[in-house]
Amino acid sequence: MSLAARNAICKAFTPSIQIKRFRGKINIQKPKPPHFERAKYLALAKPWFLPQDTDKKRCGNLKKLDFHKQKEENPFQRILSQELYRWFKTSKLVAFCHYNPMTKDDEYKAYMLLHKEKMHFKKYGKETLEMAVKGTPYEAVLDFYVSHNITIFSPEPEIKKLLKILRRFPQLILLAGIYENKLISKEELVYYSNIPNIQAAQATLVQTLNSAGTQLVSNLNSHQSTLVSHIDQRANQLQKGE
Repeated sequence: MSLAARNAICKAFTPSIQIKRFRGKINIQKPKPPHFERAKYLALAKPWFLPQDTDKKRCGNLKKLDFHKQKEENPFQRILSQELYRWFKTSKLVAFCHYNPMTKDDEYKAYMLLHKEKMHFKKYGKETLEMAVKGTPYEAVLDFYVSHNITIFSPEPEIKKLLKILRRFPQLILLAGIYENKLISKEELVYYSNIPNIQAAQATLVQTLNSAGTQLVSNLNSHQSTLVSHIDQRANQLQKGE
């Protein structure tokens, strides 16, 4: 093979490259409209400025504003506050819990478990609570509503059942409660939960009274029973002697 043919086959071919913009020059005067998504974000991020002649008007309007104007009362909020106050009045046990973030599934499970025990899982804002308990004996509970809180109302003082349910949901942190119209701490609630209920206490009292009465009757009859026993023995002895 000749040298010319060998160079033609083995030698690398390097093409000449000339950089050119696609479809010619950019039209600056009439640019192509951007894509819808890009146009939306451009419109959102577009800066805006107030006209200079409106500064004086704006400052003049500020003098006309009444910053001490009372807030308009919401009728629906007033209805909720009345309902909340009725819950406080009719419930024998009220528990206040701090509400940490939890899934809706866990929240629904907690709601259902409390509902089965005839307890009510309620969420209210601080303004509604303040409207309900302001100037009432329950005003002290406003100190617990600093962040996200829930309130549990129970028509019966089932403290042990309440603590058992709350142990399954660590997102609900028990803070305090109202028991027998008295505000008590979490430790006191735990203490009261270890005390037997009224039915068990009544049964123990009845058993104690019955045992005392039985013991009294036995003590009163013991001398008579002993005397009768001795007379029977003496009679048997006399019969044998004859």
